[in-house]
Amino acid sequence: MSSGCFCGASIAAGEPDMQQRLMFTIVSARSGWQLYEGDQGRLWFASRNDAMETADLMAMSLHENHGIPTAVVMDMAGRESVMLICHG
Repeated sequence: MSSGCFCGASIAAGEPDMQQRLMFTIVSARSGWQLYEGDQGRLWFASRNDAMETADLMAMSLHENHGIPTAVVMDMAGRESVMLICHG
């Protein structure tokens, strides 16, 4: 997985930088992990690491091929989300 610009940083819902990025969000769901692109659920993984690796690859590819700033975020179930990776 690539290094993130704010790896492990908590993010506030109204943070201006996050509003300008396409978000890939990883959420614990049904004994596994759901990956969302924006507000659309895309993929389900049994392993958190697989979900993180796939989200990173999708975010990196979108940024490299189209110049769109992206971020991978982990939903922390009722707490502030944590940004894991960002591109651009």
